[in-house]
Amino acid sequence: MLAGPCISPSRSYGIYLWDRRGLIVLIALFAVFGLVVEKRSAYMQRRMTDLGVYLRAAWAVRTGEDIYDIQDENGWHYQYPPLFAILMVPLADPPLGADRTGYIPYALSVAIWYVFSLACLSFAVHHLAVALEENSLSRMDRISPGFCKRWWALRLLPILVCLTPIGHTMMRGQVNLLLLALLCGLAGALVSKKSGVAGLWLAGAICLKVIPGFLLLIPLWRRDGKCLACCLIGLIVGLVIIPAAVFGPSRTIAYYREYDEKLLRPGLGNGTDQSRAKELIEMTANDSQSILAAIHNSLYPDRLRRPPHPTEIVRWTAQIIGGVLALATLAAAGWRRHASGGSMALLIGMFILNMLLLSPVCHLHYFALSVPLVMAVLDATWKRKSVPRLGPGLWLLFGVHWIANTLPHLPGMELVRDMGLAMYAALALWVIGFFYLLKERYNSVAAGSRLNERRQAVNAPAFPAAVQ
Repeated sequence: MLAGPCISPSRSYGIYLWDRRGLIVLIALFAVFGLVVEKRSAYMQRRMTDLGVYLRAAWAVRTGEDIYDIQDENGWHYQYPPLFAILMVPLADPPLGADRTGYIPYALSVAIWYVFSLACLSFAVHHLAVALEENSLSRMDRISPGFCKRWWALRLLPILVCLTPIGHTMMRGQVNLLLLALLCGLAGALVSKKSGVAGLWLAGAICLKVIPGFLLLIPLWRRDGKCLACCLIGLIVGLVIIPAAVFGPSRTIAYYREYDEKLLRPGLGNGTDQSRAKELIEMTANDSQSILAAIHNSLYPDRLRRPPHPTEIVRWTAQIIGGVLALATLAAAGWRRHASGGSMALLIGMFILNMLLLSPVCHLHYFALSVPLVMAVLDATWKRKSVPRLGPGLWLLFGVHWIANTLPHLPGMELVRDMGLAMYAALALWVIGFFYLLKERYNSVAAGSRLNERRQAVNAPAFPAAVQ
């Protein structure tokens, strides 16, 4: 599917027969998968989806109920800041026995959310790919025609590499593809040197889920005041103004206090409210692939005897490892205010993985957010190459990544899931990104040196000064 030159004179535009067939198969796969998701979510005795949590919280917004107390049909609670519940109001789902007048059918809400998630995925890969292509240092990237093999490979191969967590998040009706669109918007804006727009994308990601606040380290490290200022404006609008307009100031403050007491502090190990412990926070309550969970589960491989909470030593060890990864990423990027587009994409992709692995809870479907780093690695690999081919090393890396994200879902593979197999695959991807980032930094410095030499040669006098 990836063989063949991108700018062949006779076959510059369009995709070849095997590419068309592969694309058709992928579209058909998502269509059939959508039917499976629809059945599991809306036409079984038990709703096998998390979407009901968001839609029930949206109903609470409409009716004045507490968005953090209301439960869906599975007894699960809403775990996000208020803004997302407000935005989901058009798809709100009342509890059983409540009046459904004015509400759309639940099955239709599931279908709309599935199509919307697909649109977010398409936007994410295309937006970042366009930014990488338009800001590439390689002339080959800039002259390659649209819809050629290289064009399609940069957009489709990352989806295939991350297909299992992408499918998992769509099966669960999760928000990760929306978050992916926001983060690729951030990456694309920074690659294109649009700091203000990048700040707004980052604010949207933080308003959706708190953990992207970790990515604020990137504009802080780059001394990008415009990005930080626009992010602050976006946060004020999304976290303060809109909720206050909907709920009123006093109730908005009460919601954030409740969110802090029930989710933030317990998740960090500092809270006393354990109402979400069995549902989300305890190590035995989820399939977390965070560094914290991997260390804890490795110390206690027997699930029946595993303590529900990690010790302080384990918690601090995980935080130190995560901090070292973040500092290593920043060191590889260098103390540069202006970096190349490829360097920025690698930096953001690596920081997203840092963010996931540092989070107290990192579900398997979170690794759909590996897409930006996969795209950045591909872009760095194909620089100055007309043929979008992968070497044996990358084929092995992507194959291991796919297997490591697939095996934990299979029956009888609970042990490899608990030991954090997907986490180790993410770390391997991070290591590759680290070396590519060092290479990008070296190439950028070398290119700058050559440019300075040419400028000095141009400005040098044509003849030597007269000797006295």
